[in-house]
Amino acid sequence: MSRHPYVRPMKRTWFMNNPYYKRYMIRESMCVFTGAYAINLLIGLIQLASGAEAWQGWLHFQHNPLMILFSVIAFGLTVYHAITFFSMTPRVMPQQVRTRVPDKTISTVHFAALIVVSVIIIAATYWGVGA
Repeated sequence: MSRHPYVRPMKRTWFMNNPYYKRYMIRESMCVFTGAYAINLLIGLIQLASGAEAWQGWLHFQHNPLMILFSVIAFGLTVYHAITFFSMTPRVMPQQVRTRVPDKTISTVHFAALIVVSVIIIAATYWGVGA
């Protein structure tokens, strides 16, 4: 008789069988792209502080087709993360103001705030802040 505990065999891709887990893993693994993009922006800030020539070199590097593809992928994954996060918020953080606030209202307010802030940032970038 064996004294070893039973260890159920499990493949490394066990989460791929369930669509919920698959979406969760995609959402959580996108942090690698977001982190890499944040590091890229930090390097750009360092190059900006280093001088005009270093900044122009970094800008030239950003025009590389691979960097453009990376930026598009990182943006798409970030939008996916925002959508899934805002859709999940009512279940994680139910709000009560005398009576329970409907889930759709919470999600709608989050999406509206995202759109308003995005429009403000785009307008400030396009027309310049304080210009």
